[in-house]
Order: sequence, then C-alpha cells, then structure tokens
Amino acid sequence: MTQIEQATGGLMAVTVNVHGASVELRAVNEERLVGRYAYGNYMPNGVDRLLRLFQALNVPATFFVPGREIERHPGLIREIRDAGHEIAANGYALEDHSALGDAEFEALKKAHGIMSDFLGEAPLGWRAPDGLMSMKTLGYLTQLGYLYDSSFQDDDFPYRLDDDGGVGMIEIPQNPTLIDQNLFSIKQPDARVLKNWKEEFEGLRSVGAFVCQTLHPRQDYGVGRAPRMIKLEEFLRHTQYSPQPVVFKTCADIAKTALAA
Repeated sequence: MTQIEQATGGLMAVTVNVHGASVELRAVNEERLVGRYAYGNYMPNGVDRLLRLFQALNVPATFFVPGREIERHPGLIREIRDAGHEIAANGYALEDHSALGDAEFEALKKAHGIMSDFLGEAPLGWRAPDGLMSMKTLGYLTQLGYLYDSSFQDDDFPYRLDDDGGVGMIEIPQNPTLIDQNLFSIKQPDARVLKNWKEEFEGLRSVGAFVCQTLHPRQDYGVGRAPRMIKLEEFLRHTQYSPQPVVFKTCADIAKTALAA
C-alpha cells in the first residue's frame, strides 16, 4: 500500500450535496417552480433531519453547496456551519464546467467569492456539479487555493492530483454505490438501498479501503424523506459498530492527512 493508502484506510467521509431548487432552475425560471419543479423546495427539511442525525451520532460531515443555494438559503447554510460541519464549494448554479470554455475561471471565482464572503474564509474543497469538468478545472482550482477536489469515482483511496493539473491537491473519490441518488433515482426500495450500502461497506472494509458516502437532502432522489433517514441512521450505526469500524472525518481533514503522508 502507498503511504496515502495506509494513512486514509479506515477513514470515512460523509458528504452532502445541498441541491435545492438550483436543480430545477437549470430548466425553468422561478415562476415555474411548482408541481414537479418543486422538489428542491423540500430540501431544507432534509438538511434539518441530517443535522439532527449527525449530531446524535457525532458524525462530522462535509456539505458541498452551490453559490446560488447560499443566496437562496443563507440561514440554512449558516445552521450547517454553526453545527461544526465543513462547507465546500459546488459551483454557482450547477453549471457544466466541461462546457464553459473561456468563462470557466470567472465562474469559479464567482462561486468562490460568494462562499468566502459567507464563511469569512476561503473554502478548501470543491466538487464538480454532475462530476463534469474541463481539462483546465483542476489548474484553476489550484490558482484559487483549493486543497482538494471530490468529483471523481475512480479509486478506493484518496490520491494526489499533481499529474492532472491540481498541483498540491488531493482527490477525495466518491463511491458510486454509496451515492444515494444512484439508487433512489431508479426507485430501489429503501430496504434494498440499505442492503447495498452495507454490502459495499463490508467489501471496502475487508480490504482496508477508504469509504466515502454521498447524500442529497432532497426528497425525490435523496435521503430527505423520513423513512429513508431511518435507513441512513441504521447504516451509519452499522459502520460505527462493525467489527472493522471507521473513523469519521471531514474531507478537509482527510485531505490534510493524505498530504502529510
């Protein structure tokens, strides 16, 4: 195993994509956010449920927040911050960074500025909306001072991004089976989702791998609904009390651990 693998094996990141109406606003304007375009309006309920669960289980999480959601829900994002969780960047309006061309750096700076002003300090992490970025994105993130990216799903351990343009940065990879949207969006029953999560976790821990779960507080394809939150609690308790339990850390702390390895 590499030094980074040795340092991060047994760690777990719980990450949350705070996607409210920004999802629907990519297709319609504010006046059309009714009916099937209103799913994002229920996002604050899911955030509140997640915050209560994380507090009960003593789980530090990383919330990836688009700049537009800060503008729309500043009080809610402030609650996340005041609860002690990390807040990281997730674009401004869930843009496709692979298609922004020459406008990409300004788009990154805009979202970075909104979050820095809101937090009173610069965010350390970034996640590409829909996982899409250009060949220049990581270099731009380096220029803006980011410590890590968490957009890819290509490894079981964090790794350095120097060869990919992100000099001095760490990738915190997501696990596709542990992304709630991948399962709930295809209408898998809640019990089946929990079974998948447990099996994936046991597989990762059997080889000493790093674990990253990605959640959405929405009520359509996320864990925002109360019955799904019950399954999430069962899963997180399973990770805490398994024969090979994990140590929960924010993505920023994991990146710092990896860089020090």
